Amino acid sequence: MRRGIIFSGIFILSFIFSFNAFAAEETEIEVWIDEKQLQFEEEPFIESGTTLVPFRVLFSELGLDVKWDQETKTVTGENETLKVELTLNSNLAKVNGEVNEMLVMPQLVNNHTFVPLRFVGESTGANVQWDSVTKTISITSPEPKVNDEELIKEFFNQYEEFYNEENLQIVSLFEEQFLEDWGIESEFEWDFENYNDHLEMRDLEILSIEDNEVYVYVVEIYERIDGSFYLDEMYEQIYSLVKSKNDRWFINDIEVVSFDYYNLEELKNSNVDFPVKDEKEILATFQKYLDSIKEENLDKLKSTLHVEYIDLLGLEWFEEYYDGFLFNNYDYTFVQIEESSVVHIYEDEVTLFIKFNTILTNKNIGEVEVEMYESFIKFKKSKNGQWKILQIESIY
Repeated sequence: MRRGIIFSGIFILSFIFSFNAFAAEETEIEVWIDEKQLQFEEEPFIESGTTLVPFRVLFSELGLDVKWDQETKTVTGENETLKVELTLNSNLAKVNGEVNEMLVMPQLVNNHTFVPLRFVGESTGANVQWDSVTKTISITSPEPKVNDEELIKEFFNQYEEFYNEENLQIVSLFEEQFLEDWGIESEFEWDFENYNDHLEMRDLEILSIEDNEVYVYVVEIYERIDGSFYLDEMYEQIYSLVKSKNDRWFINDIEVVSFDYYNLEELKNSNVDFPVKDEKEILATFQKYLDSIKEENLDKLKSTLHVEYIDLLGLEWFEEYYDGFLFNNYDYTFVQIEESSVVHIYEDEVTLFIKFNTILTNKNIGEVEVEMYESFIKFKKSKNGQWKILQIESIY
């Protein structure tokens, strides 16, 4: 009989040890968040297919501030955008005030509050994966949501970067139809080939944003880096952007609000050393140009222009503008250079800032006008060694 009792006792003890070993296997659960293993004071366990873990470590690692209300036995995890509330022995939880039903209730075990891991993790937007072979739970935090305003600012940063790198990927920022209608790609190709400048976008302001459309005000400043002379420019523009199905923004319209030249005073005063003899020859060419306008002599005027200038705008343009418009509508009785200075030299090109006065009569209404012009005029020697006008850029 004692032998039977002893045998029974051994059986019971072996059963207990076997059960404990089995239980230990069941509770050997690893929890990882973003490749970091969580360490708990009490081991996680599974109930009804749901893993429960001590709440404090889980909430903290998920970026939630932890609060415990002893009176209501409620644990709260909270950050700027999320508030999760779970109560002991209740399968109802609140996520941002909305009541949700859980499969398993939070429980008190060994004076530690255990909460359903998957429910809490997914409430934060995290991805929760269970590996039944290794008994491992992997939680991947959600990518931080970037709001549209941040995306739009990043969009214009990308635009600026593409432009300054002379990267034709800039056309990928435009809506396809707008790109085709306005020949945007060809325009950028020409700019990148002919200009070496730096774009700075300032004072960006989102004027309105609604669902899939936004209007953005921005100031664009284009400053020449080196190479042939041209004026720095400043534009105030309003961009219209539309959002595609995959949440990408594209430019579908541009409105120029205002335009002005930039750094003008600095350019006017940037005197550059240049041979006096050549400067006198250049000024003589320009005075000849002014005299030809006074005399309404198109052949004399064309003799002051460099062939590259004529080729650029076309002979017909010059004939139509000067002979067809200017000479027909205005009678210049006085033209005189008042001030000049060499402001830029690049290879065989020389640019002067020239201020000149005119007195003219409007032939249509008989009104006499006194005008003062300020211009940046580029000159280049022709094949016969004479200085000719390569470009005229009037600012007043």
